[in-house]
Amino acid sequence: MSRLTKRVWSNNKLSEHTKIQVYRACVVSTLLYGSESWTLRARQERKLNSLHMRCLRRILNITWQDKITNNTVLERAGMTSMFTLLKQRRMRWHGHVVRMDDGRIPKDLLYGELTEGTRPTGRPKLRYKDVCKRDLKALHINTDSWEDTASERSAWRQAIQQGLHVFEETLAQQSEAKRQRRKAQNPADQPASIFTCDQCGRDCHSRIGLSSHTRRCT
Repeated sequence: MSRLTKRVWSNNKLSEHTKIQVYRACVVSTLLYGSESWTLRARQERKLNSLHMRCLRRILNITWQDKITNNTVLERAGMTSMFTLLKQRRMRWHGHVVRMDDGRIPKDLLYGELTEGTRPTGRPKLRYKDVCKRDLKALHINTDSWEDTASERSAWRQAIQQGLHVFEETLAQQSEAKRQRRKAQNPADQPASIFTCDQCGRDCHSRIGLSSHTRRCT
């Protein structure tokens, strides 16, 4: 992102569509290299999504003072969230491994099981199978018969596209509902914070909010 600032992101001669295509080809492909086999937790996916949104806001020249939601940014950029991108790459690779011939190393690792050994006490470590099963449930794909669907490449791609579309719409609805609940809260019910403007008495609830408000407060 930093190396392409002067040539691409700050270049007024390039359209937003061109900048987004460069971002897809150079930044996203580098960021998600090998993500088909990653075993990510929810906290790590949220960090990747935060980086994704910061990059899009920088490309589209949108600052946090503009008060534009992430759903609007994604719609303007014509892209999906990082959660959808990760699931798409994992599911495509998952189906590709299933269609491999028997004896291939990736397929043996996916279906292989240990005959000996003991498991340590405590919660089991997150496995790649667990992440894929979570993705299948999120995309509303039957976890019992998904292998039959994955055996046909066209049917598997269609099932993934339909599931990703529903998943992305659900994410947008949940985000908007959370935003509406936050706006519906009565400010009088919230406890007062220490970040209060000395001139007008407004409670900014954060240090950066107070700093921004102080510059504009008359």
